[in-house]
Amino acid sequence: MHWNKYRQIIQDKVNLSTELKEHEDLEIETNNILNLLQRAAKEATPNNDSQRTTNFISYEFKKLVSEKRRASSIRQRTHTPSSRRIYNRTSKKLKSKLQEMRNESFKKYVPILKREDNAVWKPIKNRRKPKTTTPPVRKYSKLPGPWAKKDKENPNYLKNIFPNFFLHIMIKTRKWNKT
Repeated sequence: MHWNKYRQIIQDKVNLSTELKEHEDLEIETNNILNLLQRAAKEATPNNDSQRTTNFISYEFKKLVSEKRRASSIRQRTHTPSSRRIYNRTSKKLKSKLQEMRNESFKKYVPILKREDNAVWKPIKNRRKPKTTTPPVRKYSKLPGPWAKKDKENPNYLKNIFPNFFLHIMIKTRKWNKT
């Protein structure tokens, strides 16, 4: 909200010289002030309707989805090669239409991006970050040892490597297991 604009609207339109002699005059002026505050708030609030996008799904996509569901249902009931072919055909048709829609959407989105406000980097911001994976842990410190498959096996291995660091964690887990 633009507070300066809000204040200016109220200062311009408020009338402080009215005489309040009766109870009805007070109620009328109270309603007038409330209406003035509401109108000023609406005028001072910026309109952001242009940024909203609607997710419109065309009739063609709805039809393809229903065909795919119907084909999937028949395939699961009959398990025949012909039903499988029909399901695969409708599934591929839907996937190709979705890909076309995404490409068209991307083609419309790219020209909107502006270099001045760094909007170019927003879509690729998360894609640039490398995804780190945690490697699996071996049960024992010896290299050819088996992999630790259970959560209970991991702290035992880590306890041997970092005895002081994991001492308080092992104490807490023992306390939690007892309760």
